[in-house]
Amino acid sequence: MRIRGWLTGLIVFLLAPSLLFASLWFYNKFENVNAIDRSLTGLKLIQALGPLMQEKALTGSIQKSPENLKEHLINFAGENRSAGLLQDLRTFLGDPETPLSLRKARSLSMSLSQLAQLESSVSYEASRLPNLINDTLPSVVIESSIMVINAKRLSVREKINTWDKMLIPVQGGQFKVAADAAIRKTSSYLSVLTGVKADTLRENAENYRKSNYAYQTEGAKLLSSTIKGASGKDIISEPVIEVQPELVRASFLLWQSAVDYLSQDLQKRRAETLFAVSLAGIVGGLVIIVAFVIGVALTRALADRTQQEFENLGFHDPLTGLPNRRALLKAIRTISPTDSVSQTGLILIDLRHFKKVNDRFGDHNGDSILRSVAEQLIQHAEPEDFIGRTGGTEFMLLRPRLENADGFEQLATAIISDLGKERIIEEHKTSIEANAGLLVSQPGDDVTDQILVDAALALRSAKQQGPGKLELFTSGMRANFVKNGETAKQLLRALRKGGITPWFQPQIDLHTGKVVGAEALVRWIENDKIRYPGSFLPAATEAGYMDQIDATVRDKTLQLAAQLNGSTNEHIHFGLNVSSDLLSDPNAVEALHRQVQDMGLEPTVISVEILEAVMIDEHAATPIKENIARLSELGFFIELDDFGTGHSSISSLRDLKIDRVKIDRSFISGVDKDPGLQKFTSALINLAKSLDISVLAEGVETEGERLWLQQNGCDVIQGFLISKAVPEDQLSTMILQRNFAAQREVLAPREAPLAPRSSLAQR
Repeated sequence: MRIRGWLTGLIVFLLAPSLLFASLWFYNKFENVNAIDRSLTGLKLIQALGPLMQEKALTGSIQKSPENLKEHLINFAGENRSAGLLQDLRTFLGDPETPLSLRKARSLSMSLSQLAQLESSVSYEASRLPNLINDTLPSVVIESSIMVINAKRLSVREKINTWDKMLIPVQGGQFKVAADAAIRKTSSYLSVLTGVKADTLRENAENYRKSNYAYQTEGAKLLSSTIKGASGKDIISEPVIEVQPELVRASFLLWQSAVDYLSQDLQKRRAETLFAVSLAGIVGGLVIIVAFVIGVALTRALADRTQQEFENLGFHDPLTGLPNRRALLKAIRTISPTDSVSQTGLILIDLRHFKKVNDRFGDHNGDSILRSVAEQLIQHAEPEDFIGRTGGTEFMLLRPRLENADGFEQLATAIISDLGKERIIEEHKTSIEANAGLLVSQPGDDVTDQILVDAALALRSAKQQGPGKLELFTSGMRANFVKNGETAKQLLRALRKGGITPWFQPQIDLHTGKVVGAEALVRWIENDKIRYPGSFLPAATEAGYMDQIDATVRDKTLQLAAQLNGSTNEHIHFGLNVSSDLLSDPNAVEALHRQVQDMGLEPTVISVEILEAVMIDEHAATPIKENIARLSELGFFIELDDFGTGHSSISSLRDLKIDRVKIDRSFISGVDKDPGLQKFTSALINLAKSLDISVLAEGVETEGERLWLQQNGCDVIQGFLISKAVPEDQLSTMILQRNFAAQREVLAPREAPLAPRSSLAQR
C-alpha cells in the first residue's frame, strides 16, 4: 500500500507539469492566431499598393495615395523599422521615373511581406503566391515599362550604334525571363488550388498568358527592327507601346486575384486554429481527468515509462529540438513492412557553405538560422512525417507511408526554394543555399538503414550539380560511387607516377596560318591508353584531388612554354583553365606569378582562361574580379571562355580587362550554312572587335566554317579541322611545320579532319 500510495502521489505530482504544458500549448496556439492577424494586416497594406502601382505603370504618375497609409506603415512596422519603409514609399509616390518608382514599390511590398511573415502563415497550398505578388508580377510590369521607355528613346535617334542595338535585346531578354517565370509559376501550380477563389485566379492567369503572348509578339518586331535598323525611323516601336497597357492590366488582375486568394486562405487558417483551440480546451480537460484515473491504474508501468523518458533525452538535438540521427535510426527500424502500393520517402537536406554565414554574422546568428530552418521544415511536413537534424547543417524529412512519389519530389523542390529565400540578419540581407537528396523506396520493399546511405549518395550528386539542385536516388548512383572510389585510388597512383599530363590543342592565326598558341587539356595516360577528363574528373572532385591535378597540368605546361618560347622566334601562348577556387585566392594568384617568373617566362605568354559561369554570383564574383584585375596588372593574357553562352558576357567585357574572347562551339557549328546563326556570331565578333578585343573561335571542324570566320573578322581558331589535342612532342613538330614553312602559303588544314567531338569530356 505504501508503494501504491507513493506511486499515486507521484502521478498526481506529474499532472502539474501536464497542466503547465497544456497552458503553453494554448499560449502557442493563440500566438499563431496573432501571427495570422499580423499577416492579414500586412497583406492589406500590400493590397493598398496594387492600384497605385498600376496607376503609375499606366499613367506615369499617382494622383492621390490612400489616406493614412503612412500612419498604417508606422503602426505596423514600429518606429525602429519604419524608416526604410517610409523612404521606399516616398520614392514610389514622388519619383518621376516610372521604373525606379515601381522598383521601390516592389521593395516595399517585399519588406511588408517579410515583416508580416506571410509565407510562413499561409498554407502550403498557397505558399507560392506571396512571391508571385511581391516579386514576379511587379518585375513583369517593371521590365515591360523599361522596354517601352527604351523603344521610345531609340525611335527618335538619328543614328543607332552597336550599344543601342544591344540595348533592346538585352532588355527584352530580361523581360522575357520575368514574364515567362510568371507563366511557369502559374501554369501547373494554379491547377491544383482548391480555394473558393481558385477559379478566378486561374481565369486571370489565362488572361495574363494571352496578354503576355501579344506583348512578346510585338516585342519581337521591335527587337528585329532594332537589330536591322540604322536610325530611329527604322524601329517598329508603336505596336509594343500600344499593347503594353493591356499587359499591365492583365498582370494586376492576376496580382489582385492572388491577394484575394491569400486573404481567404489566412482567414480560413485563423478560423481553423481558433476551432482547434476551443476543441482542445474541452477535450484537454476530459483528458486530464481520464489521465488521472488511468495513471493510478497503470502504476506498474511507471518504472518502464520513466526509463523510456530518460532514454529519449539522448534522441534530440539540443539546438533545434528536433530528433537527432540516433532517433532517426530508431524510427527507421520501427517502420513496419510496406504493402504492395505504399512506399517510404526520405529527403536529406544540406546547407551549402554555412561557415561563411557564421564567419560573417557570428555563431549566434548562425544558430538562429538553423532554428528557423527547423521551423520551415515543420511548416512543410505532414502529421505523420518524421523531421530531424542529422548533422551540423544536415536535416531530413522521413515519410513512412508515401502515397504520391511525384508530390514528394515537388515537396523537396518547395523546401529548397523556401530555404533559399532572402533573410534579414542584423539589418543585412543574406540568403543560404541548399541541396537535397531524395530516396523513394520501391513498393513493398523493407526499409533499413541503407536508405540513409542512398539518400546521402543522392545528396552528393545534387551538390555536384550546383546550389539549389536536388537529385532522386537511383541504383546507378551507388554503382558510380563504388566506381568513383576505385577510380580515385587509381588516379592517386597515376598522380604519383606521372600518368596525369597535359595535351595541347593548337590555336592557329587565320591570317598567317601559324600556330600562335595552345590550350592545355588534362589527359590520363596509362598503359598507352588515353583517358579523357569526363571519365575521371568527377571522381577527382569527390576525392579532393583537383588541386593536385591542376598543379600538375600547370607545372608541365609552364615547362613546355619555357622550352618552346626559348627556342622559337615568336611567342606561343599557352592557355590554362583556371578554377574559381584559384581565382578566389589572392595568394594563389601571386604564387602563379612567382612560378612563371621562376621559369624565365613573361606572363604575357600565359593565357588565363576564365569561364563566364564564375561571374554569375555577384557576391562571390567580387574577389574573383579583383584577382583577375591583378592578373592583368601582372601582365597575364586574360581570355573569356564560352563567350556568349551566359547572361554576364557583356558586363564581363565592361568590368574586366579582357584580351581575347573564345566563341563557343555552339555558335560555330554550321555557321557557314545558317544565316540566322551568322547574324548572331557576327554580332559577337563585332562586339568584341568594337572594344579592341581579339576573337578566337573554338570547335572549328569544317573548311566552310574556317572560311566564313576568316571573312568575318575572326583572328584565331582551334578545333578538329586543325588538330585534336596532342602530346607536347607532336605540338612542337606542328609548330615547326607551320611556323617555319613558306610565309605566304594559304592557310589550309595539314591533317585529315577528325570526327566531331561527341562531348566536352573529349577535350
